[in-house]
Amino acid sequence: MEPDKLGRFKEYGEFILRKIDSVPQYPSKQEDWVPASLDECLLHLRSAAQKTVDLATSPVKIGVMGEFSSGKTLLLGSLIGYADALPVSENPTTGNVTAIHIIPQDDFATTQLSNFTVEYLSHEGVHECLRFMLGEANKRTTAAGLPPIPVSKLNSGNDIIGWCEEAWNSSNNLELRYLLRELVLFLRAYQAYGEVMCGGHYQIDAITAREGLQLVEQPMAIQTLKFEDLPPAHIRLPSPPQRLPTKLLQNSFPLIRRVDIDVKISREIWDFAGAAKFILIDFPGLGAANSGARDTFLSLRELAEVQTILVLLNGKSPGSDRANKIFTMMQQQRPGQDLKDLILVGVGRFDQLPLDSEGGERELDQLIEDSPYLYEETVFQKLKVLQTTIDGAEAFTTQKDRIVLLSPLLGLAELAKRSTTVKAGSPDFLANLDYPDYLDRSKRLQDKWGRLSERLLDADPRSSLGKQVGYFGQDGGLSKLRELIQTHVATHGLKQLYEDTRRAADVVSQQQDHLKDIIDEIHEQGIPTGDSPAFIELRSVVESLDKIYRNFQKDLGTEPLKDRRGVVVSDVVKDELTFRILNWNQWTLLFNKANNGAIALAESKGAAGKLFDRGNRVNTSLPTKSDDFYPVFEKTVKEVEDFARDRIHQAVVDLLNQLSNYVAPEREQLQIFFHPEMEQEIEDKFGFEDADLFYKLLLGCDPNEWKEAIISEISSKDKTVAPETIFPLARQDEKHNVGQIFDWAPEKSQGLPRSSNHQLLVLRLRDEITASASLHLVQYVSEVNQQINSELEGILDQIIPSLQNLSKKETLLRYLAAGELAPEIAIPTWLQIISELAAVSYLDDLR
Repeated sequence: MEPDKLGRFKEYGEFILRKIDSVPQYPSKQEDWVPASLDECLLHLRSAAQKTVDLATSPVKIGVMGEFSSGKTLLLGSLIGYADALPVSENPTTGNVTAIHIIPQDDFATTQLSNFTVEYLSHEGVHECLRFMLGEANKRTTAAGLPPIPVSKLNSGNDIIGWCEEAWNSSNNLELRYLLRELVLFLRAYQAYGEVMCGGHYQIDAITAREGLQLVEQPMAIQTLKFEDLPPAHIRLPSPPQRLPTKLLQNSFPLIRRVDIDVKISREIWDFAGAAKFILIDFPGLGAANSGARDTFLSLRELAEVQTILVLLNGKSPGSDRANKIFTMMQQQRPGQDLKDLILVGVGRFDQLPLDSEGGERELDQLIEDSPYLYEETVFQKLKVLQTTIDGAEAFTTQKDRIVLLSPLLGLAELAKRSTTVKAGSPDFLANLDYPDYLDRSKRLQDKWGRLSERLLDADPRSSLGKQVGYFGQDGGLSKLRELIQTHVATHGLKQLYEDTRRAADVVSQQQDHLKDIIDEIHEQGIPTGDSPAFIELRSVVESLDKIYRNFQKDLGTEPLKDRRGVVVSDVVKDELTFRILNWNQWTLLFNKANNGAIALAESKGAAGKLFDRGNRVNTSLPTKSDDFYPVFEKTVKEVEDFARDRIHQAVVDLLNQLSNYVAPEREQLQIFFHPEMEQEIEDKFGFEDADLFYKLLLGCDPNEWKEAIISEISSKDKTVAPETIFPLARQDEKHNVGQIFDWAPEKSQGLPRSSNHQLLVLRLRDEITASASLHLVQYVSEVNQQINSELEGILDQIIPSLQNLSKKETLLRYLAAGELAPEIAIPTWLQIISELAAVSYLDDLR
């Protein structure tokens, strides 16, 4: 149901965009009576409509957020089957949003990355980010005991940099200085590259991505650093670059909005068969003391566009308040929504859970070995750190089965064992994975958690904790997380995508209401904002015809030609052929002569022989060789070919009748306005081109007028089926004295072995003849069907552009509607368009 609703929103948004495209970009410059607010309203309306279309056509987006150092980068690598494939910065002071477009590949092969696309913030995005950063700076300034930011005095980038220097020299507060440094680097990047790179998209190769998106960490001794020691301003770029070299990518990094990557994953690593499409969006790690304000801004901005959120907690340090801060930020970004219904929770580095504070693994061993019946309460009582971890995860989601305990390293180790040719990471990563004792503790704990799961599930098969540690014991929880993502996308993600799209469509509707107010304001000045009902109705009818024919053209070829009952014509022809062949007299004669499967052609003896003997002659009406079947085969093929031709012609008539009935309301409306005799009158007043449009409109409104031309054309190109070329049996010709002789023929050599079951041979013979004729006649119907589609395409290629052109011919339409020429002072076409634009609703039937 959701895909159908999304299609409706897409159609609504595209309709709005088509209308806006017909309006001047700045209507206020067209006439002095047009308010400037109209320009801004149309810009907002376009933006809202485009967002509606983008959402309606988008896959489900899954945002991956996590505390810094929770193992998010490694988790994403393990999900896609290559540990260190993603070009992300390990620097906690800055990062980038990365959109991972997953493409399944059938072969069991190493995960491949391609099509790296870097998208830069627009100028508007830069200003929004700057406002966010200044807001954060104001909070930290106040916390450091400094006066608030004098926003009214900061009118340029240099003004802000000057204030940053003043604040830097006034305080060595650690968090404030981190943000001041970030502000300076952001502004200097914008001053050098913003004018020519903002809003741009650049393709880069894998090497440039890896080198340019992994930044060198800034000096950490920031409290002793002088302001003048910050990285200097870059040389201003005079024109947009043709490509992005590594150094330019690094220098312009603060201005990057998002990096998109195509990732090809083997189905044996992650099988997406039958799953809805989705995109993984990796957010920078948040929560570290020096995490960038820019990163937070980009993450929260992107968060508004996702339908499912995977939150990754750090199992190495459970109970941290950083996770709660992330949740609070997310909730503020999407007010009024219950985020817990959107969230999946992963506990990363669960193999590094700090058990040492509770007796280490010894307590875990005792739980496994000593308790006859093990329940969750006992486990939580003994392992407080585990309860803290699970409680922290449950704070994010409404359902316990959406919590997964994870160790990406264990999952990657499992993948690495499966094949020596399919690599689970780079050579450096695999070398570490193979290092002696590297995973010994993790694997030991994996086994113990798995055994603990068995004890818990033995006592209570519904135990959530038992299932959670059990999935961890299998492969570090990765298979369960993949399954959970696909399930959540199907059950919740698509529903949420619909809700997001509906909200975007509501914004479009609000802008339309604002547009109505502006139109009313224009109307109050004495300017007519609409045309006659007849004119509006005529244009609407023309646009409706255009839409119907475009949809009809789009569906051409998707289904075979059918008769009025809805049965495929080729099936009708096939059934008719089979019926006729089954009723050949030859089969009856042969089966009547069969006795225990053998066919005897000699006349019977005894009393019957004496009565009916004609000199011991053989009945020559019985077929004994392949040539005996050809005359009836030829006759049947020609008859069924004529039958097929008749059914095809009738199907064309039925199809056009159906289309004609569908456009009957439009045709009836058009007949109110004009008649065929107006064609010459229009040519005299408007010229040949407009008369041609009128003529095509007449033809376009009645598809029944197309029948004769289409049938005549396909008849002229008709290629008959040649029975002699499709007869499946050998025949007598100049090279062969005789064709195939059947086993029951008297002349069959007595020295050759004969089949004991002639009846079975007859059945096979009948099937072979039927199959050959059926194959070629169905092919004949298919070829004619393609020709019919081609002829319809040609007609529609003439009519559809004419209808679209006609809808823009205001003067001609007004004449057709009113029977008179337009007045010298007419309502501007664009004003009529926006009047119609304001009236349409996504609840209307935009067929």
